Amino acid sequence: LQEEAKKKTEGKDAAPGKKPVVLKYGINHITHLIEQKKAQLVVIAHDVDPIEIVVWLPALCRKMGIPYVIIKGKARLGKLVHKKTATAVAFTGVKTEDRSALNNIVEASK
Repeated sequence: LQEEAKKKTEGKDAAPGKKPVVLKYGINHITHLIEQKKAQLVVIAHDVDPIEIVVWLPALCRKMGIPYVIIKGKARLGKLVHKKTATAVAFTGVKTEDRSALNNIVEASK
């Protein structure tokens, strides 16, 4: 960071870093990622109220060929994204050392 700050103060453009690996959340955002086939795995909470918010999400995932899992508790998903609750989250990318673990989860979800 200090090197990047020095380059910036000298007027040189700092090279953009790699895109950060993050967990995406929010129904509208996840829907958009599924439709663009950018989501690698979708995790849906089972206790969403009203259920109509997420009842169509598994069908969309099956249609687009994206694996999904349903887990117990929207509070668990909320902890992942530093919120109180989250109805669903999507993985858009993982680190290379964690790719095999993601592939194991995807295979188990099929």
